[in-house]
Amino acid sequence: MKAHWLVFAVAAFLSACSSHSPPTVPARLVPVQQFAQTMLPHATPAARQLGVAPEVIVAHAALESGWGQRPIRHPDGSDSHNLFSLKATPSWQGETVSILTTEFIRGRKLKRVERFRAYPSFGAAFADYASLLGGLPRYEAVRGTGTDERAFACALKQGAYATDPAYVDKLIRVTGVLRQVLPEAESGV
Repeated sequence: MKAHWLVFAVAAFLSACSSHSPPTVPARLVPVQQFAQTMLPHATPAARQLGVAPEVIVAHAALESGWGQRPIRHPDGSDSHNLFSLKATPSWQGETVSILTTEFIRGRKLKRVERFRAYPSFGAAFADYASLLGGLPRYEAVRGTGTDERAFACALKQGAYATDPAYVDKLIRVTGVLRQVLPEAESGV
């Protein structure tokens, strides 16, 4: 009788240990996970082009868009799909949206209206983002940073991507949250 119980206990233990059910995500992180899963397919080609882990690019989009909860919108309320808050420079030939934004200029926090790029889809936004970071010399240090979100964030800051003095720390924190909901994230780089 003892032998049967031992066999049963070992079998139950092995069964429990070998089950590969995915870890559950805390309820407060479900919207984060949904954003990440929606954006990863768009981020992957951009990541390959830049030599950066897809989850780091999704984290950048999350920081700039408030996990997709603060999209840049057209006056009619439609989404510009500009997850990265890319401004419309004079050379930009596409659609634009003008919105009130916060900038840090000479250490002072200022509100001002700026023109931002608008895209027909998230895929187009990620492609333009990769083209911009991949093509401008000021972002050379961004390329090839792989899974190192600190190197990526510092290179963005060095390239004047953002004016917020706390930008590097914010991007590192957002990447950490993202990795909680995508622990199996593969760099794909």
